[in-house]
Amino acid sequence: MGKKRAAKDRLHLSATEWRETYGGFKGKANLPYRNLPFYCCALSFSPFEDAVCAPDGTCFDIVNIVPYVNKFGKHPVSGEPLALKDLTRLTWHKNGDGEYACPVTGKVFTEHTHIAAVKPSGNVYCWTALDELNIKAKNWRDLISDEPFKRSDIIHLQDPAKLRAQTLDQFDHVKNDLTAGEGVSEDKAAGVNLGAASDDLKRMMGDLGKREEDAAKKAAARDAARATLDAAGRPRGGPQDPRLRAPEREDVVLRKKPGALTWDTDERAGTAAKRAGESKLQALLREKKPGLHKMEPAKHSTGSMARGFTSTAFTGSTKVEREMVRVQRRPRKKGYLRIMTNLGDLNVELHADIVPKTCENFMALAEVGFYDNCVFHRSIRNFMIQGGDPTGTGTGGESIFGETFEDEFDLRLTHDGRGVLSMANSGPDTNGSQFFILYKSAPHLDNKHTVFGKVVGGMETLTAMERVETDNDDKPKRTIRIVGCEIFVDPFKELDEEEEKRARDKAAKDNLARTDKRGAWFSNPGQANAPAAAGGGVGRYLPKAGTGAVGAGPVADIPTGPAPAKKKQKTGGYGNFDAFG
Repeated sequence: MGKKRAAKDRLHLSATEWRETYGGFKGKANLPYRNLPFYCCALSFSPFEDAVCAPDGTCFDIVNIVPYVNKFGKHPVSGEPLALKDLTRLTWHKNGDGEYACPVTGKVFTEHTHIAAVKPSGNVYCWTALDELNIKAKNWRDLISDEPFKRSDIIHLQDPAKLRAQTLDQFDHVKNDLTAGEGVSEDKAAGVNLGAASDDLKRMMGDLGKREEDAAKKAAARDAARATLDAAGRPRGGPQDPRLRAPEREDVVLRKKPGALTWDTDERAGTAAKRAGESKLQALLREKKPGLHKMEPAKHSTGSMARGFTSTAFTGSTKVEREMVRVQRRPRKKGYLRIMTNLGDLNVELHADIVPKTCENFMALAEVGFYDNCVFHRSIRNFMIQGGDPTGTGTGGESIFGETFEDEFDLRLTHDGRGVLSMANSGPDTNGSQFFILYKSAPHLDNKHTVFGKVVGGMETLTAMERVETDNDDKPKRTIRIVGCEIFVDPFKELDEEEEKRARDKAAKDNLARTDKRGAWFSNPGQANAPAAAGGGVGRYLPKAGTGAVGAGPVADIPTGPAPAKKKQKTGGYGNFDAFG
């Protein structure tokens, strides 16, 4: 026994210790829970390619579930009766990285995502999209196919809040060891019972299929090469390898230097060196908007002096230089322009007074013709249409400030209503030239994409865009192209005109003041001899006594009234007490 009464150092094991700590078999209560991933077939436990689901949301590969149901007629997981008509074929969407994602919100599916499908169309969405855009909005139409459905048609494929209470080894087909065999046959062996065939027949069929596959690959490569040659145009004469061709001739305009007999090549060489590595947008801005970027010295320096003083790896500098930064103009008016497409015109209002940098970028790109002939490469019904990429792939585009620029969020601008104009991006502060127009409210995009305008005219054109059918990659089957842009009100150009007017007025005023000062000695000589004002307060500009302008007489006395009478000062106290008897 221990020294204390509460000590537990007994020399024997209690029944509880034997049962919980030192006993034998403890049961299966602590076995790890294994849940089936959402992208795997519940029959083969491998990723599916052509997915279908049962009414309870269990996913299968169609090549595995069809033979199983035909053979056993029951659910592979629960063991309940199941028919082929109860299966729903699913349409999963992938993003650019090949990951399963929601086609509306773009959210990547994980093991913690609530995933649901719409039975009539088979499209798979995240629950957030269905809840916000269908259930709460009472819009019982599919977000992509626009097919009508009911609330009971929503199938929950994965719900993190309601995990399945059974492990993989509790599946009915695993416990009972049920299998339907291969379930699918290759095209080359269709109609042939390979199970009853001999080994020679199986080997022959395999070799035949391999030879056919190799022949098909060679034929496809040959056709692709022919198509490439036809598209590029076969050169007539000369070597076929483009690396062996002579460079194209360039017309050179030779000019002579003024007052010299030598050719002037300095300007051409300098221009070529300056324009080397210049993008198409930079060339357009240099040609059509040369004064777009106005610079001013910043409050901080370039740091060249500190770097040169601290490290010998940098060039020494003994002068503190201010860094030049771009002046951000902030107008107080809205901007208005027209986007002309092959389906009609869209009149757009831009919030230049709230998000000036985004609006300046959009209006400058529209003014120089950057958006001309750009296609809308992505359209999702009941969601949005996206464009502004000159490559038409969704990965191109740039801004007038460089490759990208930062976001501009404001609580007054939200993705509320049809026709809202917003910037497309690939993450925070990655705005370029791509934009999208909403078909319907999308509050989940607030503070993720910069809203900078709205459609105020041409809603029938937006409806025509929405009705264009799309393929599996959300690309419109009919080309929707921007023909051009027409600017009605440019508040940034008005700011420039006001600044130029103020500068002209100031220069004219300064010039007039200098002219008046130079001519004063001849036309008004008294102005130059006028005494300077001295002192301050009332009467500072009145001439003093004994002074005055040239030829002026003495100043007359100013009449004054009688002086006010002095008040008698009252004596204080009681005086003496002689009168008191």
